[in-house]
Amino acid sequence: MTELTKDMHKGETCIIIGNGPSLNDIPDELLLKYPTFGTNKIWKKKGFTPTYYVAINPLPIEQSIKQINRMKAVKFIRWQLADKIKGAYPLISSGTWQFSQEPLKWIFEGFTVTYVCMQLAFWMGFDTVLLVGVDHNYTFDGQPNELLIAKGEDPNHFDPTYFSDAEDEKGNEWHAPDLNNSERAYEIAKRTFNRAGRRIINLTTRTALEVFPRDDYMSWMGKEG
Repeated sequence: MTELTKDMHKGETCIIIGNGPSLNDIPDELLLKYPTFGTNKIWKKKGFTPTYYVAINPLPIEQSIKQINRMKAVKFIRWQLADKIKGAYPLISSGTWQFSQEPLKWIFEGFTVTYVCMQLAFWMGFDTVLLVGVDHNYTFDGQPNELLIAKGEDPNHFDPTYFSDAEDEKGNEWHAPDLNNSERAYEIAKRTFNRAGRRIINLTTRTALEVFPRDDYMSWMGKEG
């Protein structure tokens, strides 16, 4: 298991990768330039492995155990399923609306795995967090957090088979997003980073998320990591 220490990336820049369709707009060159946090079914992105892999929702974990185990990344997995992933750090959830300063002890899920990544990135000492692929815009029939069945092409992720590639015709289960509560959590993350003199910047090309300041990803292609 890779040794992790607080502030191990102090002053550095990282990328948190969302799995929205706009991830396809981002060149691999940018993703390879900085340490990255990938989540859920990022393993479907061909030829790419994130530095850190994070999964808190049990559904994509249970649907991807073989693929996650094959990934050569430092892995953080929901505590009930961490024993199924070799060398994984367990993530223990708390229901308290807070930003954890000790994510290896507990995290708040914030209704999105991206928020979990932010807690880990802060603890590791990253000064700047860049967001890509965080479209914050979904097409679905149902209520927030409702258990749904994905069939046909998936319009909500970078790969059209993201949740709809079950081996049978039943489709894969997924939870509908809760965008309002996700935004509440993102506001907490923004305040936490800003108070520490750090920042989160949204580089997503087709984003509906307005919590964080935005920038053009091209402006970060030539910067030092």
